[in-house]
Amino acid sequence: MQKILDCLIFTTVKPYTGTQEQSDTQVSANDMCALAEWPSHARRNRELLQNETDGQKKKGRGVLKGLKASKKRYANGSQKLNIAFSKNLGGIVGMNYRSFKDDVVVIMKRKLPLIGVRRWSDIHPTIHRQIVVDMIDRWALEDTPKTEEKILKIAKERYRGWRSTLCATFKAYKIDAARLANVPEDLQREDWEWLIEYFGTDSKFQEISQKNSDNRKKQKKKRRVGSKSYSQISFEKRNKETGEELDCVALWELTHTKNGTWPNQESQNVYDKACQEIQNKENETQGPISSEQRSNIFQTAYKDTLKCKSSQPPGKHKFNWTGLEYTPRTL
Repeated sequence: MQKILDCLIFTTVKPYTGTQEQSDTQVSANDMCALAEWPSHARRNRELLQNETDGQKKKGRGVLKGLKASKKRYANGSQKLNIAFSKNLGGIVGMNYRSFKDDVVVIMKRKLPLIGVRRWSDIHPTIHRQIVVDMIDRWALEDTPKTEEKILKIAKERYRGWRSTLCATFKAYKIDAARLANVPEDLQREDWEWLIEYFGTDSKFQEISQKNSDNRKKQKKKRRVGSKSYSQISFEKRNKETGEELDCVALWELTHTKNGTWPNQESQNVYDKACQEIQNKENETQGPISSEQRSNIFQTAYKDTLKCKSSQPPGKHKFNWTGLEYTPRTL
């Protein structure tokens, strides 16, 4: 295994063209899920989609190509684009934050192998470094260990998300012939063949996948602000004069309520307990407490209220109030 991965470091990865030659195998509707049952983040089957929408074309987002960042760079005289980081959470923020993530995704897909990779640690550090170097070439960033850590955290999260989408696509078809006839457009055929074998036969992967699926069904606390990261929300709601961002309790309320209403009792209980404990601490010290103390109180309230092992709120954009934004689940 290690020899295979080491060889991949020095292999030139062909950039995908956005189209794939599909198999001539005829796939019937019985070989795939109906549109109403299609996994939410699986790649849509175009023919099925057109049939079930009475022949009308329905546009999708398609495969990310990083065109927005390229246009911005061209308009900027091909100079490096600027990016900032949240003072509180450490995540990327500002007008270019989506373009920055898009660039990471495009580079990640070109650099990181799929074949032979079962976990993030299987990928050789030299390939990680190639992603960092390419990003620094495109963005106004200093080449420091902290910068590398931030870039690779995004790459790891998006790589895991990519594979999750491919796994959902695998599950959308009932037989391998149908899967092979519908190669995802951002994959080489040999990559898809290996993933079909891996998703379908690796017992350890299937066990973890089922466990993650069951855990997601149990989650009762939902964010109300879409896909925007906690760092970006905190940055947008900062005090424009002082630059001070929201503290953890205020950010929790903002991202878990709509028009002042809590969607579930669990989210409100976390907020109420944190506020009560902060008030008790301030009465004890006879004055306001530091941001770090508020953070520690909030994380303890979250853990105690929801009876969970982690003190970090779950979701795509987890946060660590004392440092970097992160998502610690394994691949």
